[in-house]
Amino acid sequence: MKQIAGIILAAGASTRYGQPKQLLDWNGVPLLARVADAAQAAGLSPVIVVLGSHAEAARAALDERPLNVVMNWRWSEGLSTSVQLGLAALPPQTDAAILLQCDQPLLTADLLRAIVGRFEETGAAIVHPVHAGRRGTPTLFHRRLFPELAAVSGDQGGRALIATHADDVATVEVSDPDLLADIDTPADYERLKDSANLKPVTVKPETALSRIRHLIIDMDGVLWRGKEPLPGLQEFFDFLRRHDIGFMLATNNSSRPPVEYQAKLASFGVQVPLERILTSSLATAAYLATIAPAGTRVFPLGEEGIRSALEGQGFVLADEDVEYVVSGWDRQLTWNRLAEAAFLIQGGAGFVGTNPDVTLPTERGLVPGSGVQLMALEMTSGEKPVVIGKPEPRMYQEALQRMDASPDTTATIGDRLDTDIAGGVRAGLTTILVLSGIVTEADLAASPIKPDLVFADTRELVRRWREQL
Repeated sequence: MKQIAGIILAAGASTRYGQPKQLLDWNGVPLLARVADAAQAAGLSPVIVVLGSHAEAARAALDERPLNVVMNWRWSEGLSTSVQLGLAALPPQTDAAILLQCDQPLLTADLLRAIVGRFEETGAAIVHPVHAGRRGTPTLFHRRLFPELAAVSGDQGGRALIATHADDVATVEVSDPDLLADIDTPADYERLKDSANLKPVTVKPETALSRIRHLIIDMDGVLWRGKEPLPGLQEFFDFLRRHDIGFMLATNNSSRPPVEYQAKLASFGVQVPLERILTSSLATAAYLATIAPAGTRVFPLGEEGIRSALEGQGFVLADEDVEYVVSGWDRQLTWNRLAEAAFLIQGGAGFVGTNPDVTLPTERGLVPGSGVQLMALEMTSGEKPVVIGKPEPRMYQEALQRMDASPDTTATIGDRLDTDIAGGVRAGLTTILVLSGIVTEADLAASPIKPDLVFADTRELVRRWREQL
């Protein structure tokens, strides 16, 4: 498989919007982070972000995403200086690189994957999207053009090379021009926001389900509600096994270890291996293991789920001299322990949260969730946490890795728009909403977050899926 990198050019100083363009809000995510999420969801590796003007604020907007950030102190000399730095940061084995702008909010992982696919199909030196014959960005360049690309000066970027190598260019036709639109003026920003809210669902049931080979499945509200299984539970898992659909059960609840979910499913007559269960605690511990060695001292807020997950990765749970504070849902939390966590973060300890859920449903109503703890610690310490659970893409990426699955053949099923569906969108997955849990049809109609597919429950999903097989 070829290694295709992404280089996001985000060094400019445009502030006609009252703030740097890179930081404009897009459905609660800074524009720069939105483009970075699309690049990562498409499987580009590494993803390099070139910063310049307002670098400190732009870096903070990326919220510790696993990106390679480089600083361009010469950004005022033109776009070419950022291209040169991005190329210099590429690993030597890189086969091609896609140059991305930081101001294309409707850019999708599907389009990036289509560009990569066209490159692998043709071996062309340059691949770019077109709409009605008009060239657009982002643009892919083969490694054999890197020396020429690095020699470009001023604000040309890669445009000069497209004319020079016109006989070695492949294109990807795009039907929706807004996918290629960038933001040059405040009017562009408002128009694209309105356009995004008005766009209909573009993935249709008759074509979407037939290509799905893996699922990332939320549990409460999808498989059961409270202590009762939802109708069709056994039939759903029988269907997945019969058709060899891989799956990962993924929950933001950090309090319980996987064995408890396994036992609950068994009580409903469904047998699931432990390795098919991913909690936000497991995903958090796995993330921490990528940045800290075994033996690192960690201060945990949380119950058995987070404690066992951290110990399983070789971390030492401690109350002092720690390098990280990890906060998960804790129903036994005391003021003293919350205060100690705040002191440690203020003293320089890293701050990681399992999930941002502010509330959790119970039989009597909503109760405070893990996100309330994160808010208290952030407001006290002044430090933002690195959050792992939904709607952050990290948990989905961990699930994909454990299944050895590709985003373009994976769907996520959930009952919450703000976590399950929003996270699936950010991770580049097909998104399936079931109305058996939190969200109602009225909620869906009023929300700017739109899933690809909507079903009443897993029974209807299975019925519709069978029709396509």
